[in-house]
Amino acid sequence: MVSNSSINIIDGAVGTELQRRGVPMNPACWSANAHITHPKVLLEIHWDYLVAGATVISTNTFLAGRHVLEADGIDNFEQINLSAVDLAKKARDEFAKDEVLIAGSLSTLPPLNQANDLPRGKQIERNFQEQANLLAAAGVDVLLVEMLMDSESAVNMLGPCCDTGLPVWAGLSAMRNDDNDRLMTFRQPGKLADLEHESFESLLDTVCELPVEVLGVMHTELDLMAPALRAVTARWQGPLLAYAKIGVADQEDWNFHQTASPDIYVRHALQWIEDFHASVVGGCCGTQPEHVQALSAQLVGRR
Repeated sequence: MVSNSSINIIDGAVGTELQRRGVPMNPACWSANAHITHPKVLLEIHWDYLVAGATVISTNTFLAGRHVLEADGIDNFEQINLSAVDLAKKARDEFAKDEVLIAGSLSTLPPLNQANDLPRGKQIERNFQEQANLLAAAGVDVLLVEMLMDSESAVNMLGPCCDTGLPVWAGLSAMRNDDNDRLMTFRQPGKLADLEHESFESLLDTVCELPVEVLGVMHTELDLMAPALRAVTARWQGPLLAYAKIGVADQEDWNFHQTASPDIYVRHALQWIEDFHASVVGGCCGTQPEHVQALSAQLVGRR
């Protein structure tokens, strides 16, 4: 489905774009149930990314695992996941582009209001399996596992996703260790305190042993993307994904003040393509259709 010689443009942010357009965020599951109350806004976001040139659009299910929703007393797990897929399919169908892929987004993040209260072992694996199976049955083309942060969660999530038979794309997030400048897995300050930081290379070694189709770096600061991608390509020879975040998290909301213009973002994205041969390129939190449009304009004839 994806090769090293082709370039697929994945959409930019969905959750932060919902917030930017005035949709309130949830303290536990962020944007996961936003499309239940504001379906037209999500549909418009999908349309805007398709018009901008995206060939892959992701479902608004990043924080829609059962344990995350239940942390805020939300019990319509199936409806939230299924309706998110339906809206993405509706956007694709109305845009009349059969070649557009729908990526079912999942993550191993805990509920944002109970960051240290994450189920472990068989229970969390069952929850991941439930969401992966539901998205697959709803008709997504690939499963997009985002923000992998530790080896235990990676195995618990990626195993059930691979078992669905769908292609699995895996994205790791990186940050710098202030003490020795080493790349570490991503942790939000003050959250997930019961989980030790893991080196980025250690997590890579784990994920590279699993049967994922595409592997790469996402939700990472622009200036860390190149060193993180360099670490990935030292271990991984398959198709590579790359999409960065711009701006910063402010509790359950996103702060758009520390962002990058489309021109600056594209300059970095072209480096990911030229230097590391990234095959799936787009944007993460803080990016907008304008960033995807600028990228698409630079890649005409190269997809």
